[in-house]
Amino acid sequence: MYSLLPLLTLIVPLFTGILCLFTCLFKFLEEFSRKTAKMLLLISAVLSLATPLAMIPYCVIGEVLETTGLGLRADSSNIAALVSTAILFLLVSIYNMSAEKGGRLKPGVYNFFLLLFLCCMFGLLLSYDLFGIFLFVEMVIGVSIILVAHNPIKDSTEAAFKYLIITAISALFVLIGVLTIYVLTGESNILHLLGNIEKRMILAENPPLLMFIVACFIVGLGADIGLAPFHGWLPDTLPASTIIINGFTAIEPIPLILALYRLVAPLYEIYPSSIIVALMLGTGLVSIIFGALMAYSQRDFFRMFAYCSIDEYGHSLFALSLLSPSDSQIFIIGQFYLINSTLAKTGLILSLGSVYFNTGGSNMDFLGGLLEKMNKTALSYIVCALSIIGIPPMSGFYAKLLLINASYKFFYDYGNSIIASLIIALLICIAVISCVILIRSFHKIFLGKSRVNIDVKGDVPILMWLPTILLAMATIIIGVHPDLLIRFIGYTRFG
Repeated sequence: MYSLLPLLTLIVPLFTGILCLFTCLFKFLEEFSRKTAKMLLLISAVLSLATPLAMIPYCVIGEVLETTGLGLRADSSNIAALVSTAILFLLVSIYNMSAEKGGRLKPGVYNFFLLLFLCCMFGLLLSYDLFGIFLFVEMVIGVSIILVAHNPIKDSTEAAFKYLIITAISALFVLIGVLTIYVLTGESNILHLLGNIEKRMILAENPPLLMFIVACFIVGLGADIGLAPFHGWLPDTLPASTIIINGFTAIEPIPLILALYRLVAPLYEIYPSSIIVALMLGTGLVSIIFGALMAYSQRDFFRMFAYCSIDEYGHSLFALSLLSPSDSQIFIIGQFYLINSTLAKTGLILSLGSVYFNTGGSNMDFLGGLLEKMNKTALSYIVCALSIIGIPPMSGFYAKLLLINASYKFFYDYGNSIIASLIIALLICIAVISCVILIRSFHKIFLGKSRVNIDVKGDVPILMWLPTILLAMATIIIGVHPDLLIRFIGYTRFG
């Protein structure tokens, strides 16, 4: 069904961002911009949530909302991700009201880039055009680099430069993959490509070239996401960014990982090769193992979170990589895991940001005893941590249960019971390592005895702890009633 709602979803944050930028262009508006910038961002986030919510009634009954000519499409396969992204952005915007203390960017410019960031994330989720996906990926990364440099410290510029170099190289891989498909088939719309037998055959008859395209997408987007071994920028950018930017960038794995899936899964549908599955699963497994092992030895909680994020990115990719022509449930399981993981990780990084806000430090060896003074932050931290670990009744338990069941079935069907059992054992061992890491961090930060005198008079302001509590509550509610989220995720990959 033709609809302007997908296009309007992009226009709302972009237009409100331009309005925020407009307030910086004239001197007589500078004072107004400085005083109202945080509220303007919050209002913009609310307005940006309205359009994804308006599409829910159509998508849940199987309608497809498409803005033809632009390759924008909303359906049951992306509506849950759209709404989740908008809600998380709104919660971090509430957190921003008390936590943002300024930086290199003027308030209006800062708001513009944040809303442009949201617009590009929406674009990634809605676009089915190869060049559109490439454009939105690079814009998301470009804006992220600018936001990292917003922090007025030397480390932020160094981290942003490293981020720029790695992702600039990765952009070439994505562009090569996109151009190769376009040159061979003359088609950039993924849905049109799948619907044309002749163009499908062009790719299917060139397996080595198709494998090369898949590898380009995995390397290119893998570096943008922060998957191992393309993760070099991630552990440096988190400690160098402001606590607010860490909250906003914690959301971007949803559109980026789903974009990688949207690029690779159609190629698997055209040519269902085990090599494609092996490349995706291998990248996911390497990220899982590397992230968990590296997180264990970290003393800085931002760097610990960075490696835990790599671990979780690997889990999400692993879930979406269990590609099978006969099992459409994999996409539902993978997206459910991805959204739940991002939900818990956002709560976790905002809680760590609150600790940094009150103490000014991120070295866990010099923290401790914050439970009584920061009890709300401690509560949200432990609940979100338990969700990531996979402890019931948090939503992470159901997500990991679905992942383990799907993994065993996949490796049993395409391998044997020994391989399936080894994979499950590996996933459980990684979960145990994550449990040790996160419980130990909770003990060091909130229960242990501090080596230095930390003057903390109380918890952070309500606008900082409220979003983290809401995120913690969401993990419990979805854990008790997972159908609240699952029913919004469609069974079909591409409609």
